[in-house]
Amino acid sequence: MADETAPAPSHPLAYVRRSHGWSYQDLARVVAENARALGVPMAARREKVWRWEHWGVVPERDSQRALARALGVPLRDVDARPWPGWLPALAGLPEGLGWDRAGALGALEVLLDSGGRDPRGCPVVQGPEFRVAIGEWNRAVLADAVPEPAASGADFDVETTAWLEWGLHGLCRLDGRLGGGAVRHRVEADLRIALELVRQGPFAAADDVRLLRTAAALTRLGGRAAVDTGRHGAAQRYFLTGLRLAHAAGDAPQAARLWAELSLQAVLNGRHDDALAGVAAAEDALPALPPAVRATLAMCRARAHAGLGGEPAARRALEEAAGLLDPARDDAEAELLAHSGLVLLDLGHPGEAARTLDKALPLLPPSHRRDLALHTAHAALARALSGDLDGARRLAARAAGLARTCLSPRATEAAERALAATSAAGQPAVEGGLDPGDGVDYGPAP
Repeated sequence: MADETAPAPSHPLAYVRRSHGWSYQDLARVVAENARALGVPMAARREKVWRWEHWGVVPERDSQRALARALGVPLRDVDARPWPGWLPALAGLPEGLGWDRAGALGALEVLLDSGGRDPRGCPVVQGPEFRVAIGEWNRAVLADAVPEPAASGADFDVETTAWLEWGLHGLCRLDGRLGGGAVRHRVEADLRIALELVRQGPFAAADDVRLLRTAAALTRLGGRAAVDTGRHGAAQRYFLTGLRLAHAAGDAPQAARLWAELSLQAVLNGRHDDALAGVAAAEDALPALPPAVRATLAMCRARAHAGLGGEPAARRALEEAAGLLDPARDDAEAELLAHSGLVLLDLGHPGEAARTLDKALPLLPPSHRRDLALHTAHAALARALSGDLDGARRLAARAAGLARTCLSPRATEAAERALAATSAAGQPAVEGGLDPGDGVDYGPAP
């Protein structure tokens, strides 16, 4: 058995255990003592805790109840969230941090210390907790409390900052080509470099803003990569940390794009009320946004309304987005058509969705294999639901072939769903939404 000085595993139980200063044997003893208090005899076995953390073994019900008692977690939470989702690990925005430069750096330190490497089981902030995050954001924006930092006299590293900026553009292209699995570790490494650079300041205002904007853009890409690899708890923490960085930099468009990512992630997880609230957080607090960013938010609003069955509101939002997009931008039409196709699927109009997605596919750059795989799978599903099984099979096979060339579990799962839909005896359920980031504009370079 490995010793306890090995690098910390990424299971949320590891974070709970280490935050309390417990060894494996300590935690086994805590669980056994609380089990006995609940009237359940239990041995304190270190190996049992090891298997929970490293082998993915799900603790039996009595062990979960005992651990919840030790951690002060209500049993209703244990019942509502399957293991390990109820563990109080790495939730949302860190507490006690301001929305200034220091608070943004503190949040980034927390993210890099633990939050960026979590597994698929970590909880996602939703419902009332998500509204708390929105409330913090609204108060920070209304207070307009982003004081200009006093320059420290430190030398600003222009060359490394420029390298991070150029690297960000390359990583964005690589993400579109191969998926989040190809960029997730590099994004985290670049964020560590950015954090070390910012710590050397504060610099002159323009230099400080430049670094903070780059860090915010990197967290946005990190969140997209986390979504693409199924790590939704990590993705949400990336996006929420990026909000602090964008606010500290005074970068309203970047903050709005981060809210768009949070909204689309909520749609993907079936949290359509949270998705609408995320869009409203950006639109209400940041009224003077560029048309392209407002178009992105309108498309997110359309997705949320569609998920709630609000067809008139969803179609109005798509019309609004169409009026805001720049027709001179190469990818504007493809972006709008891709979003529209998923809106129509969510509204239960597969035939119209299939025709719309068919128009989008030829407009997508061939180099964006991950995005092509996703949208081809969506088009295959639309055709299957509309009764065109031959066309659906062709598209599903194409999506599967594209997915095999990517490092994107999301694209692979979408292709598998499309293939299953072509062979199912009955009609399959409509996929739960456009995946976060699909077609969302990154905007200008930081």
